[in-house]
Amino acid sequence: MKKQLSLVLVATAIVAMTGGIASATTFMSDTFSYADGELTSNDGTGDNVSGGAWRSHSGETFDDNIDVISGQAELLNSGSEDAHRDAVFGGLQQIGAGETWYYAALVTVNDRRADPNNESLNNDYFIHFMDNGFGFRTRTWIDDPNVADPTKFTFGLSATSGSQAAKWATDLDFGQEYKIVGSYAVSTGETNLWVDPVDSSSTKITHTDGAAALTLIQALGLRQDFVGGTPNNQILVNSVALGNDFDSVLMNAMNGSNIPEPTSLAMAFLALVGIVGSRRSL
Repeated sequence: MKKQLSLVLVATAIVAMTGGIASATTFMSDTFSYADGELTSNDGTGDNVSGGAWRSHSGETFDDNIDVISGQAELLNSGSEDAHRDAVFGGLQQIGAGETWYYAALVTVNDRRADPNNESLNNDYFIHFMDNGFGFRTRTWIDDPNVADPTKFTFGLSATSGSQAAKWATDLDFGQEYKIVGSYAVSTGETNLWVDPVDSSSTKITHTDGAAALTLIQALGLRQDFVGGTPNNQILVNSVALGNDFDSVLMNAMNGSNIPEPTSLAMAFLALVGIVGSRRSL
């Protein structure tokens, strides 16, 4: 009986650690509170300041990797390393029929153009959902403003691949931090983007694509474009969160929580294994 109970405890712990509890609302949140340096191990030589929480999935051989600078992930459009963090520690995550998932991030865009009056911003996407390959959903983009003004920019959205399909109607300021929330509804393919929302009823832009449903969401991806030369923008990501509830994800991104912490989960698992071992020896 003791052995059966111990196995149940371990199984329950594993389910919790791999995100198998259906009622979970925020699966992952990260504040990039790491030492300064390269976020991943990229080609095997990177600093890997995240301790493996973030992993490269493309562009590892280019010079500009994703760096952590003063607790923020730096994305450049002169680099090309792209990295992701799993939605759940230690496993893949399925999005259920009828579900909508959300990611949130605190983002600051800085202008690095030599001549903003005569140089357009590169229209690049920098954050998205992804499966265990290169199935991307809810890409958020950087774009030129709606009204010509070199001191402004705006965000854009596309549901799947290809070019930007929707544009935020309000022009935004360089150097100011914004809260963004992206969503993906698996049953319809609808994606949404909110900027500085109060809740899910706030203003949003929408794009729906008829591509096959992405039923597996493994991770949140961060992307750098590669255009050569000097970067004309810098995106600083202060925190991110991913889950199946708008309010919870936005709150975790704003409040700077870290969910989950792989080292803490691993220690908790080892402790449970120790308990099981001690009980079996009785």
